[in-house]
Amino acid sequence: MSAARSDAAGQTELTLARAVVLFRLAGLAEFWIVTLHDASNYQAHAVVIALIAAVTAESAVLSAACLRARRVRSAWTIADLAFTIAVLVVSAMVSARYGGLYIAYSYSVICSLAFGVGLRRLSAVLVATTCLAAGYLYGGGYLHADPAPHVLVNAVTYFPNAVIAWAIAWQLRRMGRQLEESQAREAVLARDQERLRHARMLHDRVLQTMETLAQGQWIADAAVKARVAEEAVWLRDLVEGTGDAAAGDLLGQLGEVVARVARDGLRVEFNYTTLRGSAVLETLDAERRAALVGAVSEALTNVVKHAGTASAVLRLAAAPGALVVTVVDQGRGFDPAAQSAGMGLKESIGGRVAEAGGSVMIDSAPGAGTVLEITMPVTEAASVSRR
Repeated sequence: MSAARSDAAGQTELTLARAVVLFRLAGLAEFWIVTLHDASNYQAHAVVIALIAAVTAESAVLSAACLRARRVRSAWTIADLAFTIAVLVVSAMVSARYGGLYIAYSYSVICSLAFGVGLRRLSAVLVATTCLAAGYLYGGGYLHADPAPHVLVNAVTYFPNAVIAWAIAWQLRRMGRQLEESQAREAVLARDQERLRHARMLHDRVLQTMETLAQGQWIADAAVKARVAEEAVWLRDLVEGTGDAAAGDLLGQLGEVVARVARDGLRVEFNYTTLRGSAVLETLDAERRAALVGAVSEALTNVVKHAGTASAVLRLAAAPGALVVTVVDQGRGFDPAAQSAGMGLKESIGGRVAEAGGSVMIDSAPGAGTVLEITMPVTEAASVSRR
């Protein structure tokens, strides 16, 4: 989802930000052209130079901010609105004083396009444009004393510019959201297809072999044979989607995992006392329960296979808006930076937890054991203990 967000919605906002910058550059150029065209009337008065410098600096700051943030923020738009109104008023005073052209009007018309892009609600766009029009009416009609019909027509010009810019921005953002949703659906479909392919491979190769070994006379040890049969049943449930890995009580499922690794010689201290009185477990959906059970199972299996220790701790605790599951062992540990990205850590633990919306943190060092912490988000209501 984050990649889709970056590709779709993020690119839309960047495109709109670039459009605002280009329009602002055009408005700034218009401001300079009109001023230079009427330079003889202004005769390089200090107030005119200060106004030009202020408009240029504000345009540069706004443009840089939009490009840096890759979007146009509403707060910046409101600040730009106030600045543009101030420019209209000051420009009218300067023009009336020195007899030059009203140099800020054409600049303000181009600025109005940014209000349609930066403000998300049409009502906000209309209010902002009304304020801008009022600023022009005061500057052009009252201070500059332009003819009333001329001033009214110019004031109305702001509205189609801002509203059309808002409509285009709204449509682009809508298309970006739709593309984002489409990319997310395609990613889910691709994962499902990959899982189906893996399930077929497991069914045709591994499962058939395990069931043959469990039913035949190739394994003499009864305990090993029973274990193979047990794992074959679990694998068939997983492949056919008829098991209970994604349903039922999380504590019960984790208890089964603890019992399974105990048969492999790993003693696990299962601690969830801090969850008493909490509703955090009740809000985990099937996907998140399955992800937690699968990740914990893989983590404890890794302890059995690689840690060189006979004990581990499995702890569940509630955190604000999340369930935290920790697996700790005092085994030989490893260097996470030097660890190759195999299926165990990357996919069986990190991948399945990330797909369910959670995160994984691993802290380990050679000879210092391993701490694996899984944080799975839950609804806000679930993080509050019952009274």
